[in-house]
Amino acid sequence: MKKIIIILLLIAWALPARLDAQTHYAQVLKDVEANNPVLLAARKRAEAQQTAAHVGALLPNPEVEAAYYWGDPSSVGIRWDLGISQSFEMPSVMVRRARLRKLQEQAAGLDYQVVRNATLLEAQLTCADIIYYRALGMIYTRRCQAAIRIADLYQRRYAAGDCSILDYNRAQMNLADVQNRAAEINLQGDHAVHDLQRLVGGASYSFYQGEYEEVRVETSFESWYEQLEMQNPSLRLLDNQVETARYQRQLSRAQWLPEMSVGYASENVVGQSFRGVKVGLSLPIWSQQRAVKASRLAEAAATEELSSQRTEWFSRLQCMFHRHEALIRNVGNLREAFQRCNSIDLLDKALDAGEISLEQYLLEADYYYNIEMQIWDVAHELEQLHLHLYSITL
Repeated sequence: MKKIIIILLLIAWALPARLDAQTHYAQVLKDVEANNPVLLAARKRAEAQQTAAHVGALLPNPEVEAAYYWGDPSSVGIRWDLGISQSFEMPSVMVRRARLRKLQEQAAGLDYQVVRNATLLEAQLTCADIIYYRALGMIYTRRCQAAIRIADLYQRRYAAGDCSILDYNRAQMNLADVQNRAAEINLQGDHAVHDLQRLVGGASYSFYQGEYEEVRVETSFESWYEQLEMQNPSLRLLDNQVETARYQRQLSRAQWLPEMSVGYASENVVGQSFRGVKVGLSLPIWSQQRAVKASRLAEAAATEELSSQRTEWFSRLQCMFHRHEALIRNVGNLREAFQRCNSIDLLDKALDAGEISLEQYLLEADYYYNIEMQIWDVAHELEQLHLHLYSITL
């Protein structure tokens, strides 16, 4: 009875709940983007940062001054003054400040894109893991069924005196070993399912896809890379930082220009009043010390970081691209050879007929099962590489 329960549990894990309803990666990504708490928080944070980038007017607040004086002796009378002024920076400074605000707004959006791409890639890799463990679960379902049949067969033979205690024990140990490995695969598959549920917001979620989608081979890495380079949000964020540093340097240089203020002034004494325009000039002698040098160094650092990251990303993608091509060929060759040379059914018949020993059967059967699992190992690695290569297009 225990053996039957194990088989049923493996089949329940390995088979989709509804074979007629397939949820592909696109739908999973849509659900993750709508419900993932990390993405929801990142989206709100980006909105707050984009709003904060435009906090504060381009012009400083106007200034109002008032003064009241009384004379000594009192016969001199009283005097009161009123002044209203508005200071403003040079047009070149104002233009650069406006551009920096726009770049800060773009940086907030790119920060969100980086988090979004990482989260969606994690969801895709989790889906690939579920398909992989589901396939291994199907293989171990068959292995468990075969191990149970062999254990029962040798139990009957041992009872009838047709086999030794060594063969009987070997059949029982084989069953225990296969059941233990199947249980481990089952646990890993459950972990992958729970990870996907977490990514979709913690609610119960079912993913029914049982096969990897076919991947294509790109003709040229260079042309493929050129199409994708500017879609990378991490590189675009670094490029934004370079442009921000460049405009900050230009702003620091432009801020050496004087700041003007223009306003209205009124002076009133006993029997007399004076009204007119007042003009002020603020000289940035102290406030801009070393500002241009600091901004120049920041621009150089940002440029170097962008160049370094672009080179590293290019090299990493190039290695992954060529590995991707090789795996496509490898998995195709393995599948073709396995379908042509699989003799597991012949082994079962030979064992039942007593033409081979149990030890020979287990060695040969393990070989075929390992080849089948190796095919899925290669297919799983290929799927992971494919998802990494195209993650920036999400």
